[in-house]
Amino acid sequence: MEALDEPGEKERRLSPAQPVHARALWNSNPSCVTASVIIVSPLYPPARGGLADHTARLAGELAKATGVSVVTSAEAGIEPTRSVHPIIQSWRDVTALVAALETVAPAAPVIWQYVPHMYGRGGVNLALPRALAALRRAGRRQLVTAHEIAAPWSLWPNRLGYALAHRWQWRQILACADAVAFSTEAWLANWTRRAPGRQRAFFLLASPSTIPVAPTLRDHARHWRQQHGLDPATRVLAYFGSLSAAKQLPWVMQAWRQAQANGRPVALVVIGERPRSDVPAELATLYKPLGYLPAPEVSAALQATDLLALPFIDGVSERRTTFMAGLSHGCAVATTFGENTGPTLRGVGCFTAVPSWDQAAFSELVTRTLADDAVRKTMGETARAVYTERYDWPVVARALGQRLQRAKVAREGV
Repeated sequence: MEALDEPGEKERRLSPAQPVHARALWNSNPSCVTASVIIVSPLYPPARGGLADHTARLAGELAKATGVSVVTSAEAGIEPTRSVHPIIQSWRDVTALVAALETVAPAAPVIWQYVPHMYGRGGVNLALPRALAALRRAGRRQLVTAHEIAAPWSLWPNRLGYALAHRWQWRQILACADAVAFSTEAWLANWTRRAPGRQRAFFLLASPSTIPVAPTLRDHARHWRQQHGLDPATRVLAYFGSLSAAKQLPWVMQAWRQAQANGRPVALVVIGERPRSDVPAELATLYKPLGYLPAPEVSAALQATDLLALPFIDGVSERRTTFMAGLSHGCAVATTFGENTGPTLRGVGCFTAVPSWDQAAFSELVTRTLADDAVRKTMGETARAVYTERYDWPVVARALGQRLQRAKVAREGV
């Protein structure tokens, strides 16, 4: 995972290629007691969703090197612990929000998990930048992880209003942050052009898989098929994620139907929301909508998959945790290139893709890839290696530690 701006000398000394003790990234003097860090996120398990799962995994990874506190919404079902504080009643109450962070850890740097729709109705919360500004005046280091930035432009008046408000809100937040982690290389390049004076504060931070790889037996794929009523010779095409329009499940359904003509039966496994789909009677036994599953069962399904199909409408990018789950599990992945696909990901060579506007090409890609066992095997092995090297949780934790240490040096001159 690489940022577009050139690293300084301190970052070269702490580069991932060198064996640096993780705790050294969180404290300039490793012999001292390690300082805490606060992660702010409106969502946390048992809430469903990528942000909740990401926050829990991020906290767990950072906790290997430093004390971590999560500040989240006062929602029913979230159990308060020594490290998880479900105490925010309103994300619009600046005074209460700042006071809550002071109570949890008065001097700790803050990592803001930013998805605008999580902080207010329609994603508009004009009070949030005031909270960041107050913390900045108090000397707090703040790092913002941009999982989303703003709604797309629209001719509908209410949607246009949201889009404008999101962009104003984001610019105010940028002015308060010591560092900003963009979850796609395309966004990083875009905002580097728009705010060249902040370039050194910007960097790329992928969203890793939130599904740990579960242990399986040697003959797992055959056993999994039998468990789900499939012949051991059946190929498995999988879709993983929500049913949003951006993920284009109808493309996967069409590709699945077309792939049957290749002579060997192909099952379609849908992990996540259960779609309401009219499946032809002759394919009913090959259709497996599994719904939401515990993480170990998701992992088991991915490890039995021949091809993971993820045709994103805006193109695959580093922010797509379902894509990252496929890479981490060594899956062959068929996806799309689009506006959010940066040059590094386009050239990484561990998946296969077609333009995000070409449905016919995607169907052909799925059929062709399912038929080539050798290509899928090589693709899966490469995917796992690339994920471990560039995108896995230790890589993310190391990058965050480097950036917060850099902010400390910039603030204190030490």
